[in-house]
Amino acid sequence: MHVLAIGGAGVMGRAALYAVRDFPEVDQITIADINLSAANSAAKDIGTKAVPMKLDIMDEEALARAIGTADVVLNTSGPFFRFGLQVLKAAIAASCPYFDICDDAEPTLDMLKLDHQARESGTIAVVGIGASPGVTNLLAVKAYRELDSVDRLITVWNVDGKIAEEEFKQKKEKTPAAFVHWLEQLTGSIPVFSHGKRQNRKPLEPVIVNYPGLGKRKLYRVGHPEAITLGYNFTELTEAPNLMVLGTDVRIFLESLANKVDKGELTVDEAADCLAQQRVSGIISLGGFLRILLGKLQRHIVLPEAFALAEGHKNGKPSTVACAVMSLPTYDLGACTGIPMAVALRLYLDGKIKQPGVHAPETIIDPDDFFKAYLPYCRVPFIPTSIEELLEVRRS
Repeated sequence: MHVLAIGGAGVMGRAALYAVRDFPEVDQITIADINLSAANSAAKDIGTKAVPMKLDIMDEEALARAIGTADVVLNTSGPFFRFGLQVLKAAIAASCPYFDICDDAEPTLDMLKLDHQARESGTIAVVGIGASPGVTNLLAVKAYRELDSVDRLITVWNVDGKIAEEEFKQKKEKTPAAFVHWLEQLTGSIPVFSHGKRQNRKPLEPVIVNYPGLGKRKLYRVGHPEAITLGYNFTELTEAPNLMVLGTDVRIFLESLANKVDKGELTVDEAADCLAQQRVSGIISLGGFLRILLGKLQRHIVLPEAFALAEGHKNGKPSTVACAVMSLPTYDLGACTGIPMAVALRLYLDGKIKQPGVHAPETIIDPDDFFKAYLPYCRVPFIPTSIEELLEVRRS
């Protein structure tokens, strides 16, 4: 099997390929990147199966030629609101199986609209199979299945935990695409689905959640595919918000950056660069710094790195179920995002993903199959030996 890894020289693509190179069915991995030097470096890291390729995905003919030689496409080239749709279209045109880590809401909507074309061409496409979206969607399905009826299905990623701590420690020589994505999804308005119909909400709007056994905490909205796909696929839901756990300092920094973008004082790219370099001068007002100091005096419950909450009814009584992943591959964002895509490819090779069409994770991947295959990659803060150790389910 020949795997075309578009954007495979980046940290998320490279993390996926460290797993994919060990699949016996895979005999060649072409690492395609606009930066040939980066592709060469990644190919050396991945080993003998890897071949570098210079590829500009905005060149439609070159993209089509590259996909035409492949048996499957893994796309980690972000930000997806700029580059995602054209790669999926090219894969469908070539009837080539496709997996990505798309984490932007708007292109996800456009990608789902290609479902009919994918079915007609016999193409299997799974979009958003990273950490969030991806792992969070499948946690949501497990929580959803616990109740007789569900009103609200919440997915959460923790920006006040170990992954975020490690990410902000790292010196950024250039602004990561993930940061550009983040600022894009914190500005303007964000799409959500309520009873199967699209609505728009304000990013960073506070939402109070009650985590069974732990208590209440105020979380914050962000534009993300989970709010689209879960609300779209489970039409009975009042809402399926995607939320962030934020410490006061990060929240105020993000609010200040988003406000400057909305006012036209910064572009999304400039704001993302300020975030990457942690330049707060001229961004956070004196009042903002005072709010940070006051916020540090408040105590908050500690929440898992990634989890889902289903709120509804069980046996006629109001009930909430939380499902959280308790062990991760590392505290590195790249590995936590890239490895789930590699696991999805493993399930495809095992014949467990076989329905043509454009799919969000929850419509084509069985959560039990996924977490069983994901288990061997999880190592921190402990090495789980069973699904029961990997996943924690709490009920109230």
